[in-house]
Amino acid sequence: MAVNPVIGRRLLMACAVLVSAVVLTLTIGVIPLVRDGVFTSIDAGDAVPAFRIAQGVHLLVALVFALMAALWKPSRALSTPGLVVMGVVVLLLGGVLADATLAFGEAGISARTVTLLLVACVAADAFAGVLTITTAFLRANTASGSLTGASGGRTGAVG
Repeated sequence: MAVNPVIGRRLLMACAVLVSAVVLTLTIGVIPLVRDGVFTSIDAGDAVPAFRIAQGVHLLVALVFALMAALWKPSRALSTPGLVVMGVVVLLLGGVLADATLAFGEAGISARTVTLLLVACVAADAFAGVLTITTAFLRANTASGSLTGASGGRTGAVG
């Protein structure tokens, strides 16, 4: 059973949409709250530039996902390792936001909204990373000819 190239494109576009949602959440929700917010037990002054950097890296990753979806071809062997690397990068970006989530989570009730928005961003990053690695797995198996092995799905069956 070969995977249709359209499915690969759709999976990568879904990843681009998820990472773009993180960019929008950081832009519309997190950064204004951190910049304007008064937190009782955390100095959020250094957090805004860090969130801006995370926002820029997420935007770059979303653009790369969209470009990979547009240029998707089953015959390209270099895309499979590239997809795995992109998946790991997205998971690492989620880890960075998870660290910020823990920091704001310890700030108490005054940072509850920021914490919840960052949890949503971490979840979107984790889902996009796993989806990217799954796409790489599907791509690797499509390039070899089937998802179940070279025997066409039969493993030791006689007749």
